[in-house]
Amino acid sequence: MTQTEIYLNDLQSPILETFKPIFKSIEKFYTTCYLIIKNEHVLSQEQPELWEEKIKTVQWFKDKIERKLNENNLSGKDIVADIASDYFEDYVHYKERDFKMTNEEFISYIKQIQSLP
Repeated sequence: MTQTEIYLNDLQSPILETFKPIFKSIEKFYTTCYLIIKNEHVLSQEQPELWEEKIKTVQWFKDKIERKLNENNLSGKDIVADIASDYFEDYVHYKERDFKMTNEEFISYIKQIQSLP
Protein backbone atom coordinates (compact mmCIF):
# COMPACT_ATOMS: atom_id res chain seq x y z
CA MET A 1 0.00 0.00 0.00
CA THR A 2 1.42 3.38 -1.00
CA GLN A 3 1.47 6.50 1.16
CA THR A 4 -1.31 7.90 -1.03
CA GLU A 5 -3.48 4.84 -0.42
CA ILE A 6 -2.89 5.14 3.33
CA TYR A 7 -3.79 8.85 3.19
CA LEU A 8 -6.94 8.12 1.17
CA ASN A 9 -7.99 5.47 3.67
CA ASP A 10 -7.89 8.21 6.32
CA LEU A 11 -10.16 10.33 4.08
CA GLN A 12 -12.38 7.40 3.16
CA SER A 13 -15.68 8.75 4.50
CA PRO A 14 -15.58 12.19 2.84
CA ILE A 15 -14.33 10.78 -0.47
CA LEU A 16 -16.95 8.05 -0.58
CA GLU A 17 -19.60 10.61 0.41
CA THR A 18 -18.49 12.77 -2.52
CA PHE A 19 -18.97 9.93 -4.99
CA LYS A 20 -21.93 8.22 -3.35
CA PRO A 21 -23.34 5.83 -4.62
CA ILE A 22 -20.64 5.16 -7.25
CA PHE A 23 -17.78 3.79 -5.15
CA LYS A 24 -18.39 1.33 -2.35
CA SER A 25 -14.73 1.33 -1.29
CA ILE A 26 -11.78 3.68 -1.36
CA GLU A 27 -9.86 1.01 -3.27
CA LYS A 28 -12.30 1.27 -6.20
CA PHE A 29 -11.98 5.07 -6.18
CA TYR A 30 -8.17 4.85 -6.14
CA THR A 31 -8.08 2.20 -8.87
CA THR A 32 -10.41 4.17 -11.13
CA CYS A 33 -8.33 7.34 -10.76
CA TYR A 34 -5.10 5.38 -11.29
CA LEU A 35 -6.44 3.82 -14.49
CA ILE A 36 -7.66 7.18 -15.80
CA ILE A 37 -4.17 8.58 -15.29
CA LYS A 38 -2.61 5.50 -16.87
CA ASN A 39 -4.87 5.82 -19.92
CA GLU A 40 -3.89 9.47 -20.32
CA HIS A 41 -0.20 8.54 -20.23
CA VAL A 42 -0.54 5.58 -22.61
CA LEU A 43 -2.46 7.73 -25.11
CA SER A 44 0.20 10.43 -25.00
CA GLN A 45 2.97 7.84 -25.48
CA GLU A 46 1.40 5.72 -28.22
CA GLN A 47 -0.52 8.49 -30.00
CA PRO A 48 -3.10 6.28 -31.72
CA GLU A 49 -5.55 7.68 -34.22
CA LEU A 50 -7.51 10.61 -32.73
CA TRP A 51 -5.32 10.49 -29.62
CA GLU A 52 -5.64 14.21 -28.94
CA GLU A 53 -9.43 13.97 -28.75
CA LYS A 54 -9.18 10.88 -26.58
CA ILE A 55 -6.78 12.64 -24.21
CA LYS A 56 -9.22 15.55 -23.90
CA THR A 57 -11.89 13.07 -22.86
CA VAL A 58 -9.61 11.43 -20.29
CA GLN A 59 -8.63 14.84 -18.92
CA TRP A 60 -12.30 15.78 -18.65
CA PHE A 61 -12.86 12.81 -16.33
CA LYS A 62 -9.78 13.67 -14.30
CA ASP A 63 -10.96 17.28 -13.97
CA LYS A 64 -14.47 16.16 -13.01
CA ILE A 65 -13.07 14.03 -10.18
CA GLU A 66 -10.96 16.97 -8.98
CA ARG A 67 -13.96 19.32 -9.08
CA LYS A 68 -16.21 16.92 -7.19
CA LEU A 69 -13.57 16.51 -4.47
CA ASN A 70 -13.10 20.29 -4.28
CA GLU A 71 -16.85 20.75 -3.84
CA ASN A 72 -16.60 18.72 -0.62
CA ASN A 73 -13.64 20.72 0.70
CA LEU A 74 -11.09 18.11 -0.30
CA SER A 75 -8.01 19.04 -2.29
CA GLY A 76 -8.97 17.39 -5.57
CA LYS A 77 -5.90 18.50 -7.49
CA ASP A 78 -3.58 17.20 -4.76
CA ILE A 79 -5.39 13.88 -4.39
CA VAL A 80 -5.34 13.21 -8.14
CA ALA A 81 -1.70 14.36 -8.35
CA ASP A 82 -0.75 11.95 -5.56
CA ILE A 83 -2.42 9.08 -7.40
CA ALA A 84 -0.63 10.16 -10.60
CA SER A 85 2.64 10.13 -8.67
CA ASP A 86 1.96 6.53 -7.63
CA TYR A 87 1.29 5.58 -11.26
CA PHE A 88 4.48 7.21 -12.54
CA GLU A 89 6.50 5.65 -9.72
CA ASP A 90 5.21 2.26 -10.86
CA TYR A 91 5.85 3.15 -14.50
CA VAL A 92 9.52 4.08 -14.04
CA HIS A 93 10.07 0.87 -12.07
CA TYR A 94 8.28 -1.28 -14.70
CA LYS A 95 5.73 -2.31 -12.12
CA GLU A 96 2.35 -3.43 -13.47
CA ARG A 97 -0.25 -3.39 -10.72
CA ASP A 98 -3.10 -5.89 -10.69
CA PHE A 99 -6.11 -4.14 -9.23
CA LYS A 100 -8.63 -6.93 -9.77
CA MET A 101 -10.90 -4.57 -11.70
CA THR A 102 -12.34 -5.69 -15.01
CA ASN A 103 -12.64 -3.40 -18.01
CA GLU A 104 -16.41 -3.62 -17.60
CA GLU A 105 -16.18 -2.40 -14.00
CA PHE A 106 -13.90 0.45 -15.02
CA ILE A 107 -16.23 1.51 -17.81
CA SER A 108 -19.18 1.32 -15.43
CA TYR A 109 -17.42 3.68 -12.99
CA ILE A 110 -16.52 6.05 -15.83
CA LYS A 111 -20.13 6.18 -17.02
CA GLN A 112 -21.32 6.89 -13.49
CA ILE A 113 -18.77 9.68 -13.05
CA GLN A 114 -19.91 11.12 -16.37
CA SER A 115 -23.50 11.31 -15.13
CA LEU A 116 -22.61 13.23 -11.95
CA PRO A 117 -23.92 16.80 -11.85
